[in-house]
Amino acid sequence: MPPERYETERFGPKTAGEIVREAVLELTYTAHDMAPFARDMGHVDEAGEVLPPFRWDEDRRLRLRAKLDALYFHLYGVTDRDDIRYIYSTFPIVEREEEKVWGRYRSRDLCLAWTSALAAGDPDAEIDL
Repeated sequence: MPPERYETERFGPKTAGEIVREAVLELTYTAHDMAPFARDMGHVDEAGEVLPPFRWDEDRRLRLRAKLDALYFHLYGVTDRDDIRYIYSTFPIVEREEEKVWGRYRSRDLCLAWTSALAAGDPDAEIDL
């Protein structure tokens, strides 16, 4: 992926780079020892003080990872829903574990929903599955 594509590829009001940075910040900055990273990412208040870490929330983290999956599928040209389902089918252990917990392959379903939202230009969609 050419680095410049992160800034030229847009999903509504946001670039791919903005979407990735937001998700990676939240997935990474979950403890105070990561404050220098958060500061470097611009996660500061008006006085320039780093904001508190994000609370660890398994559901939120699953959603963010599915959003990133959808974004990268799009960036690599994988937009056919059957192709995305097939790729997810190659992770049978994850599928079994998620079906035990949620009764379905939730990360796949969230990724498919994010694929539609991003294609529609709505990178901040409220997806509730």
